Amino acid sequence: MKQDNFAPISSAERIEVIDVLRGIAVGGILIGNMQWFSGYGFAPASMVQTIPLYDQITHFIVHFLTEGKFYSIFSFLFGFGFALQIERAEERGDPKAGIFKRRLFWLLVIGLLHAFLLWAGDILAIYAFMGFVLLLFRRTKNEKLLKWAGILVIIPIFWYLLIYSLFRAFVPADSLAQFQVGQLNFWSTAVRQASQGTYLEIISGYNLNYIVGRYLGLIFDMRLPKILAMFLLGVYAYRKGIFQNFADNSRLVRHVMIWGLAIGLVGNFAFAAIAGKEAVMPPTAAGIAGVILYSFSVPALALGIAALIAILWQADSWQSALKFLSPAGRMALTNYLMQTVICVFIFYGYGFGLFGSSGAAEATLIGIAIYLFQIVFSYIWLKNFRFGPVEWIWRQLTYRRFLPLRF
Repeated sequence: MKQDNFAPISSAERIEVIDVLRGIAVGGILIGNMQWFSGYGFAPASMVQTIPLYDQITHFIVHFLTEGKFYSIFSFLFGFGFALQIERAEERGDPKAGIFKRRLFWLLVIGLLHAFLLWAGDILAIYAFMGFVLLLFRRTKNEKLLKWAGILVIIPIFWYLLIYSLFRAFVPADSLAQFQVGQLNFWSTAVRQASQGTYLEIISGYNLNYIVGRYLGLIFDMRLPKILAMFLLGVYAYRKGIFQNFADNSRLVRHVMIWGLAIGLVGNFAFAAIAGKEAVMPPTAAGIAGVILYSFSVPALALGIAALIAILWQADSWQSALKFLSPAGRMALTNYLMQTVICVFIFYGYGFGLFGSSGAAEATLIGIAIYLFQIVFSYIWLKNFRFGPVEWIWRQLTYRRFLPLRF
């Protein structure tokens, strides 16, 4: 195997609709993350009734249309890209996926630096870790990929039922009151630390506590099987040629769009109606409904949106309209990290210190403004450079050689 045989995917090899989807996903992820950047998503349930109606409506819409949906699309695209890279690697003499493993390793490093030095809500390290798990499925046949995806989707439901049963059997009845007090204490401490702390105080205090809570939450909520399920569906989509050869798969894509949007919109509306009760401590009966709705309606809506974009892409008028999102997708890693840099400066104490003082509506408008800026920035950048700046660094670490940045 010669190192010179390996290089990043060229512009001619790119599937532009995938870049468009990635551009849409990175914008949706930002809108969903604004509740955590700004802090309003951490507010105790007891405070919800006291916030303005427009903030309550905005928060509902965020849960309804963005919460989990765009991360799911991003996970789907990760699996799609994995299958593409594995195929290219085998064609070029790398059957053990050495280049992909190196790519995952450096993504893990970037993700951990992002999580510990900037924002605990990082998803990159989780994707890299789950990417190594995904390697175990690279020889799995298509039918089994779908079966595994189905199993992984329902695992969180049985897990939550188990936790709920154990909780009802062994935890004292007054735990709910204690939990509510703990929520209020966490909220007041988080607002003080995040909005007033220095950089070192925040990363060693608030952010470190957030990391511990987040990773425990990922285990408790069983989010990792959901991520892997979307990875596997992405692998399946690549192998079937869903985006590479739409004509042969148009019927399947239309069915996915119709059923995905139907199930996704109804299910997510119901999920948003009980938002805040899904997979929380202590477990509740409403939480069971929330877990079931999340497990099925979130991936359904994500796939429905992806199928809708694939169908719209077939029309020249829509293709021209959607292309402006392609550069943001090609620079998804740069844009994702840029979102963190901008948002922590806006909301944390070493910047403007707005954490805890911005409602859902204001935070969402800020997120939209940032995303619009990134669309323009990405377009200008890629007119002059081959890769986004972080993508360029990541590729050089992966391929262990200098890659020209300018055309």
